Amino acid sequence: MFQLAVQLVNQTNRNIFLTGKAGTGKTTFLKYILDNCPKQTAVVAPTGVAAINAGGVTIHSFFQLPLQSYAAESAGRDPEGKIINRHELLSRLRVNREKRKVFGQLELLIIDEVSMVSSDVMDAVDAVLRYVRRRPYELFGGVQVLMIGDLFQLPPVRKEDVWEKLSAYYKSNFFFDSHAIQEQLPLYIEFNKIYRQRDEAFISLLNQVRNNALDAAGMGILESRFEAGLHTRTDVHDDYIILTTHNHTAREINTAALSRIEAKPFSYTAAVEDDFNESAYPADEILELKEGAQVMFIKNDSEQSKRFYNGKIGTVSKLEKDKVWVKCKADSGEIEVKREKWENIRYTLNKETQLMEPHVIGAFSQFPLRLAWAITIHKSQGLTFEKAVIDAGRAFEGGQVYVALSRCTSLEGMILKTRINADRLSVNEHVMRFFKYCTSNAETLKNDLGLARREYQRSMLVNTFDISGVLGTAGELQQYLLEHSSSFTAEAAPWLAERIAELNMVQDHARRFQDWIHAQFRLPGTPEDNALLQQKIKDAIAHFDKHFSDIINKLTHSPAQTDSRQHAKEYNDAVREICTGLSLKRFLFQGFGGKLDINAWHDRKRKFITPAFAVNAYAGASSQKTESAHPELYLQLKALRDAVCAQEQTPIYYVAGSVTLNEMTRYLPLTLADLRKINGFGDAKIKKYGNDFLEVIVAYCQEKGLVSLIHEKKEKKEKKEKKAKEETAGKKGDTHALSFQMYRAGKSIAEIAKERNLAIQTIEGHLSKYVQSGELDITGFVSSENITLIEAALKDFNGGSITPIKQALGDNISFGEIRMVMAAMEAERQKG
Repeated sequence: MFQLAVQLVNQTNRNIFLTGKAGTGKTTFLKYILDNCPKQTAVVAPTGVAAINAGGVTIHSFFQLPLQSYAAESAGRDPEGKIINRHELLSRLRVNREKRKVFGQLELLIIDEVSMVSSDVMDAVDAVLRYVRRRPYELFGGVQVLMIGDLFQLPPVRKEDVWEKLSAYYKSNFFFDSHAIQEQLPLYIEFNKIYRQRDEAFISLLNQVRNNALDAAGMGILESRFEAGLHTRTDVHDDYIILTTHNHTAREINTAALSRIEAKPFSYTAAVEDDFNESAYPADEILELKEGAQVMFIKNDSEQSKRFYNGKIGTVSKLEKDKVWVKCKADSGEIEVKREKWENIRYTLNKETQLMEPHVIGAFSQFPLRLAWAITIHKSQGLTFEKAVIDAGRAFEGGQVYVALSRCTSLEGMILKTRINADRLSVNEHVMRFFKYCTSNAETLKNDLGLARREYQRSMLVNTFDISGVLGTAGELQQYLLEHSSSFTAEAAPWLAERIAELNMVQDHARRFQDWIHAQFRLPGTPEDNALLQQKIKDAIAHFDKHFSDIINKLTHSPAQTDSRQHAKEYNDAVREICTGLSLKRFLFQGFGGKLDINAWHDRKRKFITPAFAVNAYAGASSQKTESAHPELYLQLKALRDAVCAQEQTPIYYVAGSVTLNEMTRYLPLTLADLRKINGFGDAKIKKYGNDFLEVIVAYCQEKGLVSLIHEKKEKKEKKEKKAKEETAGKKGDTHALSFQMYRAGKSIAEIAKERNLAIQTIEGHLSKYVQSGELDITGFVSSENITLIEAALKDFNGGSITPIKQALGDNISFGEIRMVMAAMEAERQKG
């Protein structure tokens, strides 16, 4: 079943729900897929700790989901603010160009611990993917979703007052009752082989507990493991860990047991780097230990020797200032434990390969240990214990008892501290209803694999000839040009309109070919045996490849120019994104070997390297310079500069601005020392780019018989003089800083305006600068309610006058509040 499941993930695009009893290898499967799946993959989980352990991110952070519950069709605004509808969800999204690219490239979404994901969260994920990927009619925006978890374990958590409202839209709180899942039920795969337990009697007992079907024999086994009087004892069995239902109980047991040890206490503080949310800490921030303390390893050994695993119990044998040794009964020697690192990641897109990559944004380093006289059942999920005392008499969630019992490897290693009554074994009626319609049969799944693989081939082929994503980017760029037409040259907008018309014509041809492909896949036989299909694909590749090549060539010779660096960056990035999208299509075309090979297609895609596109709409000072002593050299230097900028995807002023090019052309520096006298060249730029520019200048001078005129160049002013002047100017009065200082001193905006004889709006503008820098909190100026209203109104704002925004918001919101919120939004955007 394991390999069949791998094939269904890797070679189809069907959504899959993979489940199985505790200890059947679900976590192993997840890790195998991450190591062996060719698709661009993201892993998400419902909690921070689960996400860190799975090597992914939380669902809410990845999809920017709010804390409120979601009901797509709820009408109007919830007066209590507990439920939001589709419009409110999407209006709050802040998806920048980079995040949109990540979503665009996503092919496989893995949701771990899906039993804890609620129905509304699943629908919110569906809504975001459809919207951001611009594929509104495809489930999850065309992304394959692999859901992993056991519904008989821990369920989603929901407050009763919220569920009272949400129940009008959903049958239950479980993910399978989401509208997205009901639209198309996923393939159901269940792992049945249990690796954690070997005893058939114990396995049978666990199945009875899991299915709420405990018979007299099963109850007798549980009764035999109950140890009367254990609940009154303060000590516990050696090497046993107590599994309890509540955090405070586990904490009290551990604290009391540690205090009874008279040895010297040692405290070890975790090292937290950069962005790592406290709620996601996988270990104690301050770990207090004593020699003789019972501990549990909470991470698998990262060294090759694999001396310990997640859940292994031992005793602290020796402690030093920053060293810990643990002795486990089954081991001959001590384990010197070293700090382990857990990483917090964010998914980014590699600009060169266009592949998704996990980017580490924070880390948590601590000894992978936890006091282990007791642990909550919730935290024990996924762990394995050879000896455990189960205290589940106060179980308050369906599945808690099953989770606790199934952590144990054998009946002999399990002791019940409290009797387990039948009423604590209830299984949710909605879960039972769902499983009535689920079957996991190998033969059925093999048949599904054949059909789904064929469907994936069709989808793969159709999408290869689809440029709707490219057209979406072109459309956004066209809108940007219209909104900022005064900043661009007159020919920019009509020229882009011509390119979009060409793209639309190509897309029309592609749609007709896609319709033909659909018809061919409805014919009997395999696509590999369809000679006509293979030939038509080759013909279509030749046709579309030529069109794409022509359009890329035209885009890289754009006449658009602007003297705004920001506008130029937006334009350059969009054009490069269009060219990259078309180049990826061409790269895939060129790798077609005559067969619809899924693995070959993925391998080819992963080998793509983004070409360097020399696109630069920034005119800068050079647009005013029409004369040059050596125009031919100027063009050569400019071409070199533009090529470097395209390769590194940096603005031109990072490499050589117009003033720098003009000075090099005029004074003809021939050595690095000469180049240092040119404005714009410091040590860093000389080291990085100096020899490249000198090579062009020296070759030109040798060809023309020219000598350097660097002796005519006036010395550059020293940085010290410039800095001194800036400091002097600052002392004369920085008007923004003065307003900031007065506000910090306790004066109101009105008081500052009156004292400085300035308008209130002017002071608001001064202070908004510090909101953007993060030195002032937006909530000190704008109420939470107004922030929400303004953010929604600014969703589609791309610059220009904010008067229409003010008119839409009404008289209760001022221009100053709008500017403050814009500053706060810009601060958030700059963060990532």
